[in-house]
Amino acid sequence: MSTQATLAQADVVVIGAGIMGAAIAYQLNRQSDQRVVVIDERPPVGGMSGRTFGQIRLHYSNALMLRLAMRGYEVLANWSREVGYGDPGYVPMGYLLIVVEAQLEALNRNIELAQSLGINTRFVGPDEIKAIEPAIKTETLAGGAFDPAGGYIDVTRMVLSWLTAAQENGVRLMSGLRAEAIETANGKVTGVATAQGLIESPLVISATGPWGRELLSPLGVDVPLEARRLDMMYMRQPPNRAQIGCCITDGNSNVVIRPDMGRDLLAVAYPPEMPLMDDPNGPHSAQDEADHLKRIQNSFAERLPDFCDAEPVRAVSGTYDTTPDWHPVLGWAPGIEGLYLAVGFSGHGLKLSPAIGEVAAAMVLGKEPAFDVRPLRAERFTEGEPMFLAYGPGARA
Repeated sequence: MSTQATLAQADVVVIGAGIMGAAIAYQLNRQSDQRVVVIDERPPVGGMSGRTFGQIRLHYSNALMLRLAMRGYEVLANWSREVGYGDPGYVPMGYLLIVVEAQLEALNRNIELAQSLGINTRFVGPDEIKAIEPAIKTETLAGGAFDPAGGYIDVTRMVLSWLTAAQENGVRLMSGLRAEAIETANGKVTGVATAQGLIESPLVISATGPWGRELLSPLGVDVPLEARRLDMMYMRQPPNRAQIGCCITDGNSNVVIRPDMGRDLLAVAYPPEMPLMDDPNGPHSAQDEADHLKRIQNSFAERLPDFCDAEPVRAVSGTYDTTPDWHPVLGWAPGIEGLYLAVGFSGHGLKLSPAIGEVAAAMVLGKEPAFDVRPLRAERFTEGEPMFLAYGPGARA
């Protein structure tokens, strides 16, 4: 047990002021009168959430993920009613996943699953793909999935909207404050040790992204989290050249692109395996950036030749926290009473966060959640029940 002086007292401490921490803190505040404290070493959106692609979609391999995403879209489309403060910057422009023959069976499976849940998605053949996005070279494509509601959000606006709404109703945000340890006694959480003192609390929620391992390991909480680097590139088309109108994922080359402002676009070209990072804060080399740009250009030459002359404007690198099945861990930490985990989202948190906030808050408050999230429990890996991936390991899930 810590001998630190008491800095604050709370009913619940949320570690992490990114999209997960903000969503959970907002819902805790909305669903109860608990004293909620949010702490983060960085300013809000200063970690992984501030360096994400921003794309949202309704294409998954599991019914649970689809249901969580459906609820997320409902909140995004009705933000003024659901939250009543700020704006998530939701831009619905459509999501197009294109595949080659080897991926067609998996694609059709996921489309049928989504349609069975009432999601507006459909199969599109090469001709319709060309009609949706004329710049796509379709000769080697077998088809695709098109989700009209797909698009992107402004993660910063979304997080700040939740946090501001929560603070106005009593949640305390302590940014610039590093969580040094989760304190326990007799297998129960007692608070969070920080550089400035102890925040006493019987309940702690870890929403830390890739930085969670250093807090969980000393407690013997073995969650198979890995930090992997995500490289992104803002690019600009020359004047009077082709543009894209929706978010596109090429399932073959593993390139993902979406429109940005004016002639700009944002692109990610996933390598065969995203690089592991021993230090989530570690530097990224000029060679890493050059390799990423080369992967983008190779993919453009194959699938979007009109974009081969797009110029790199700005490279951005972030850090994903991943699990072996590329799905999040959500639920109580095994062996530690009062510790709740919301980690390992590897980019999926953008569209899932509204529902995750509701579920996590309900569970922490002892209420029945709207969704059965037991498939996301930490123990699934040791119990041999990982989440299914139609396309194999990767960020598409």
